[in-house]
Amino acid sequence: MPFALFKTKPLPPLAPVSRFTRKLSVIEYYHASVGISGQTVEIPRENGIVLEGEGQLSMEQWRAALDAAAAANPGARLRLHGDCWWARWDSDGPMPGLRLIENCEWDAHSDRGVEVLYATKLDLRAGPTVELVVIPRPDNRTTLVLRSHHAVMDGMGSVHFYQEMFRALRGEPLLGTNGSFADVELMLSTGVSESTSRHIKTDSVTGAPSGPEVGDVWRRVQLGKPLKNQMARVAEAIAEFMQQKTELPALIGIPVDMRRHAPGLLSTANFANMLLVPIRKGEGAEQFRLRLKEMLDRKMEAYYPRILGIFKIFPLAWLDKMMGRTPKNYLKRKPMETVALSNLGKFDPRPLLAPGFTPTSLLGIPIRGSACVGLVCIGEQVEMTVGLTKERASEGRFDALIEFMKKRLAE
Repeated sequence: MPFALFKTKPLPPLAPVSRFTRKLSVIEYYHASVGISGQTVEIPRENGIVLEGEGQLSMEQWRAALDAAAAANPGARLRLHGDCWWARWDSDGPMPGLRLIENCEWDAHSDRGVEVLYATKLDLRAGPTVELVVIPRPDNRTTLVLRSHHAVMDGMGSVHFYQEMFRALRGEPLLGTNGSFADVELMLSTGVSESTSRHIKTDSVTGAPSGPEVGDVWRRVQLGKPLKNQMARVAEAIAEFMQQKTELPALIGIPVDMRRHAPGLLSTANFANMLLVPIRKGEGAEQFRLRLKEMLDRKMEAYYPRILGIFKIFPLAWLDKMMGRTPKNYLKRKPMETVALSNLGKFDPRPLLAPGFTPTSLLGIPIRGSACVGLVCIGEQVEMTVGLTKERASEGRFDALIEFMKKRLAE
C-alpha cells in the first residue's frame, strides 16, 4: 500500500489538560453511532465497571469525589457537537451523574434485574456521558457502578477515573489528564504499516442465531486466584466449545490498551483497539499465546489505514442503520468474530481504598449487543463475565457455555 497511508505523525507533548475541544476519531465516531438511529436493534454502547467493597460512605462524599475527579479529567465532561466531519468533543458538558439505588434487587452476578442501572440515559449531546451508581448493601457493603459511553471512555480509562475519585477521598493530589489527543492520532504516531489481524470466516461461540428475543444475557463467574497464561486458557476453552459443532477456526477479538505506545499518558479516553487472533481446530492456548505475542510485539493494534475515515461522511444515524443489526437481518447476520475477550489485568486494591471503604472485587459488565468475555483481577480474585445476545444464547446454549468454561478452567 502507498506509504502515504501510514505516514508517522508525532504526538504533542504530554502536559496537564483541564479543558479541550477536538474532532472525534473515526473509532469514537463508530462507537457514538451504535443504537443512535432508533431503527436498529442496537442499544447505545456503554462500559459498566463494577467495584464492590466493605463500608458505606455518604452521598455527599461520593459527590465531592466524583466532582473532583471530573474537574481534573475533562474527558468525564465531554459533550458531542455536530455530525459527520464536523463532529467534535467539547469538555463543556455537565459533571457526571450520581444516583443512589436503595433496596436494589440486582446482585451484580448476572443480567437479572440489571435494567435498574439503565433507568437514566447517558446523553452524548446534552450530557452527562458518565454516571456513578451507588448501591448500598446489607452488612455495611457497597456496590459502585461507573457507567460511561464507550465513545468517551474505555475500561482502563474508567479505572483511572475510579482511582482519581479515591485519591480525592483520601485527600491526595489527583493526577489528572495530560493528553487530549485521540486514539487514531496515537496509532498514526507509531508508524505501524501492516497487520495480520483480519476478519476470516468463523462462527459465534454458540453457533447460529435462533429465536425471537432481542436483548442480552450475562453471568459472572468467580475463578479464584490468577493462573499462569489465564487469558490464553480462556481463549482455548472458547474455541473448544465452538468447535464441537464446526470445523471453522475460532476468531478471538482481543481489545488492546494502546496507552503503552505513549508512556506516561493519563487519560480517560477510549484507547482500546481490537486484534483478531485465530485458533484452528486442534490448536490450543500455546498457539493463541504465541500469535497474540507476535501481534503485540509488532504493535499491530496500532495499524490504521486512513481510508477508514470515509465512515465520517455518513451522519451518525445513517452509520447505525448501515452497520447495526435490524429487525429484519439480526437472525441472518454472520459473526465478525467468535467472541471478544477483554482482559483488564490484575490491579492492586490499594489505589481503590479510602477511609470507610475497602475494595473486595472489580469486574466489567459485558458490552451489550455482542458476544463478550471479560477478565479482571483485584488482589487474588479473578472475575470472569460472559455475555451473549439472546438470539445466540437460546435453547440452553448459554448455560452449556458457562458450565463448559467453568469445568475447563478448573482443570
